[in-house]
Amino acid sequence: MKHFNRCFAVLVLYTGMVYPLRLPESDLLIKQPETLPLWIETVRIDMVKNAATIDIMFDAPGFPIAGADLKIGYDSYSIDIVKITRGELPDYCKWEMFDTKVSIDQGKEGYPRSIAQIVTLAEIVADSANRKCKSFDRPVSIARLEITFDKTDAPKLTDTLLPVYFFWEDCTDNTITNESGNSLYMSLVVDGVASVKSINADTDKLIPPGTTPAGAITFPSRYGAPDLCIKPKALNKPVRKLVFKSGGVLIKSVVENEAAGK
Repeated sequence: MKHFNRCFAVLVLYTGMVYPLRLPESDLLIKQPETLPLWIETVRIDMVKNAATIDIMFDAPGFPIAGADLKIGYDSYSIDIVKITRGELPDYCKWEMFDTKVSIDQGKEGYPRSIAQIVTLAEIVADSANRKCKSFDRPVSIARLEITFDKTDAPKLTDTLLPVYFFWEDCTDNTITNESGNSLYMSLVVDGVASVKSINADTDKLIPPGTTPAGAITFPSRYGAPDLCIKPKALNKPVRKLVFKSGGVLIKSVVENEAAGK
């Protein structure tokens, strides 16, 4: 994993200083969505397999973004993120920056066992002559998490969801910047678990969906960014627009998986 220059990434995403502060004419014609959904997929894995790939997805058809700073966590000792690769958006559009870092065994109160962070930017310096593509007309992945599973734990974990969720340590975590870099979007709602990528499966009841009022949130947080992240007198205040849904790995028996595939 690369250890990126976090100070630079924070400067980019929180101030937009590497992008022009004046909206280009194309931005003025783009319809602003009321919400921007971001979710971690849930995948099922059986007692034979020991690996899975989970996508971090974004859904705002036709709405261009120029960067993302994502932070996720997980608590189970039965899974590990071994690699993070570009999702379809930064890969297909050849975004210039994609850096990741994984920290194992935090050992701090209120923290996940492990934390993974992804910072990606379409352009480090805006170039009007060579503009990168920044949107799709359908849901698209921003990053892919390659996860391994300890099979020795499988029998006692059957029908168990091992959550992988969004996590906040500071105001720049889990933010997205618009195409011009003059608007930073942050958490509006943090909900339950995304649907399983499999037939006839529904895990929403495993972790009850719900939200916590922003005024009651403090760092570290699993419920989004607190109100202190929005400074009332700031010229370009962050906008609460992102709707988060967590996911994870669902352990299933081999017999059930074979039946579902028929």
